[in-house]
Amino acid sequence: MKKNLFGALVSTVLLGLVFCLPKPALANEGVINLRSTTGSGACYAASVFVDGTYKILMTCRDLKIALTSEKNIYVAWVEDDLGKQKRLGEIVNGKLSTITDMKYIRIFVTAETSGYGNKPSEDVVLTGFVEPINFGAGVASTPIVTPTPTPSKSAVVTTNGKTATEEPAQSGLGTALSTIVKIALLGFGILLLVVGVFSFLSRRRSL
Repeated sequence: MKKNLFGALVSTVLLGLVFCLPKPALANEGVINLRSTTGSGACYAASVFVDGTYKILMTCRDLKIALTSEKNIYVAWVEDDLGKQKRLGEIVNGKLSTITDMKYIRIFVTAETSGYGNKPSEDVVLTGFVEPINFGAGVASTPIVTPTPTPSKSAVVTTNGKTATEEPAQSGLGTALSTIVKIALLGFGILLLVVGVFSFLSRRRSL
């Protein structure tokens, strides 16, 4: 009886720890059709997850030689579901081959004055989200498991033809509630363990 009670308490604590541990991210393999926000060409990219990184191949068509006389370099970026952005690299002769370890949901292209910056400019010319690979009828495609994102910045073409950006609001309420639930489960498990240990010791002393 005592062994069964102690085993149940240990199982409860372990279950609480499992809920509190970070869950492994599922890999998103897919294709990305980047469409223009300014009327400047299009790009197609394929993403394959290999050995912990995403291998990305991109090809573009009909990109303008330069958006302006200063901004004549096109740079590709990735963005995750929290709005974090990371540079992929410069598109040279309409092509890009690179890797990234960031689990992303979107690729976008900006016009830059330099190909080595760490922050994208506001001139977003192409954008596209990761879509599942279509292997054909009868073959299951791995679904895109990342939730619909709230991009940190999105390009908007105004009536005067200029590109502006919007800053959408982001809410961390869901994450906070999840964290609270995990902490509560862990605390409950520890409380049960302490009560069980004291009960076991009290009964043993009374024998």
